[in-house]
Amino acid sequence: MDVEALLKDSVVIIDKPRGPTSHEVSSWVKKLAGVSRAGHAGTLDPNVSGVLPVALGRATKLLRYIAGKRKAYVCIVRFKNDLTDAQLESLFSKFRGTITQTPPKISAVRKVARRRTVHELKILERDGKKVLFYADVDAGTYIRTICSDMGAFIGGSRMEELRRVSVGNISEKQAVTLQDFSDALYAYKEKGNPSPLLRILHPPGELIEAKKIFIRPQAAEAIMHGAQLAAPGVESLDDSIRKEETVKLYCGDRFIGMGRTIFPARKIKERTHGYVVNIERIHASEANK
Repeated sequence: MDVEALLKDSVVIIDKPRGPTSHEVSSWVKKLAGVSRAGHAGTLDPNVSGVLPVALGRATKLLRYIAGKRKAYVCIVRFKNDLTDAQLESLFSKFRGTITQTPPKISAVRKVARRRTVHELKILERDGKKVLFYADVDAGTYIRTICSDMGAFIGGSRMEELRRVSVGNISEKQAVTLQDFSDALYAYKEKGNPSPLLRILHPPGELIEAKKIFIRPQAAEAIMHGAQLAAPGVESLDDSIRKEETVKLYCGDRFIGMGRTIFPARKIKERTHGYVVNIERIHASEANK
């Protein structure tokens, strides 16, 4: 895709600084890019830094798929009391696996208890009462709440600093600062050099963590006119696809959209007629054939 097309349908991975809200960062990106729409995936509190995917133009309709099911953070927590290494490890072990937590007061969601999975919770280093740790968690898990809940076991604690290092399969290595984005736009618009911007603008399909189904051209045309995906339209697919799994649909190297399977891969291959995937979001258009 050329730069002008990407500016109307792509994702920028911003390294959000501490201070502004996620909405403010998204608005700045929108203004810099000169597009009519922009939105972010996975809100970060103003005092939290790190990975913030910002979608431009048509890509905003795919934000819920880009957000990912897991997120990872590094955090500094300060404990009120001195703890031994053994006490710390025992404390952290209580918060691995499936936990129940209530969102903090400052969050915008309902304050009801919810179950989340903490896939990894690892102490990286410590300096007296301050501990730096890494957390890989389900989306919707509040690290601030983990810190305060730890304090309830051990005499008090508070979160001092938090940074998000990944969103799904998007890592901080792909993130750029707002200044980087501004400089890349300047290089393109004023100097005629698109290279920096092409490294920053990501086609949305590349960032969605989902298995692929490749479909035939006739099926792609039918889908764009409102049809569901029928068995004869499937060209190939990942053998590990399960029933009711969210998948990406491609026609060759062209991203068509998102769907949810009606059957597992084995049964999809066996079928000769009937619908096999319900279409959730069409992203391709006649204009980008």
